[in-house]
Amino acid sequence: MVPMRRMAGRLLLTTWLCSWGSGLAKLVLQPDNDLARFRAGPVDTPWTQPEAEDVEIVALKVPARTSRAPPSELALPSTPGAQSLTLDFLYQFQFEKDFIGATLTAWCRTHWYLSYVIAFVYLLLLSAGTNWMNDKEAFNLKGPLAIWNLFLAVFSFCGMVRTVPHLIALLSEYGFMYTVCRAATISYGNGPAGLWVGLFIFSKYVELIDTWFLVVRKRNIGFLHWYHHCTVLLYCWHAYMWEMPTGIYFVAMNYSVHAIMYLYYFLASVMKRPPKWALIVTIMQLVQMAIGITITVIHIATMMNRTVPNCDGHLPNLAAALCMYASYFMLFAQFLLLRYCIQKRHNSADKLQ
Repeated sequence: MVPMRRMAGRLLLTTWLCSWGSGLAKLVLQPDNDLARFRAGPVDTPWTQPEAEDVEIVALKVPARTSRAPPSELALPSTPGAQSLTLDFLYQFQFEKDFIGATLTAWCRTHWYLSYVIAFVYLLLLSAGTNWMNDKEAFNLKGPLAIWNLFLAVFSFCGMVRTVPHLIALLSEYGFMYTVCRAATISYGNGPAGLWVGLFIFSKYVELIDTWFLVVRKRNIGFLHWYHHCTVLLYCWHAYMWEMPTGIYFVAMNYSVHAIMYLYYFLASVMKRPPKWALIVTIMQLVQMAIGITITVIHIATMMNRTVPNCDGHLPNLAAALCMYASYFMLFAQFLLLRYCIQKRHNSADKLQ
């Protein structure tokens, strides 16, 4: 019985890999899908949105589905005849359905400097706040901290259930390379997923309050903490203003990891002893970085080798993403080794003495 299950599992995996691989080289996108001509111009230049036209995948024509404004090839919520009743059930709110991402991305392009200003002010306030607290007693903010972590856990969970199903639907409907190359304004920039992607970008600025809690409670603020906060908000703003196709991956992953991470922080702040699954949170962070590196490398290779005609993307942004994810991976790996390997060895050695 067990060998039969293994064989069935291997057969399903092989079938999925073959179908995924067969679609890699046969995806054909319309010329207007490549928005490089706009990225090369002034940041306040209006963009002409690509048409939601037929997409040729594996020698088959996938008909474009129309929805209420704005248009999308994958109508969310689905139109009559579309495949996903789950998405129909999840996306009920009209204000989400009516969201148009192009308006917000255009605003971010016009105000491109805001992320740099806020990052600079953040570092100044971090230094000033740390010095100001040197001769003062630490604040006991157990209650507000618990509420804050619970709020971020709930917010991240909501973001996860708005973006992950959309990503799964895109993968199921059009395949992996579509999610890598299709212009974001068509694939995920509008509607419920688009709204929560936009909220994600601005949530990186709200999350800077994490640092404030550390400062006033006189906790150690390591390089990983402030470096991560600074670079994330800078990169997210840049990726959003240039409408990066693979952004849906990074948003869906980060929402998912943060839903669990901030839940852990909440429980740690209200329980006598922190939960014992802190290692799982760190491993999830590492997996997130590894997936981010992989998708970014695939996107860069696809654009440089032109294996998918008219693949959209911005190489400078992808280079920044690769450097960012690689640095995060190394820093989180170092944190894991120091926290869970070297420190435990020292503790074990101390107990034996």
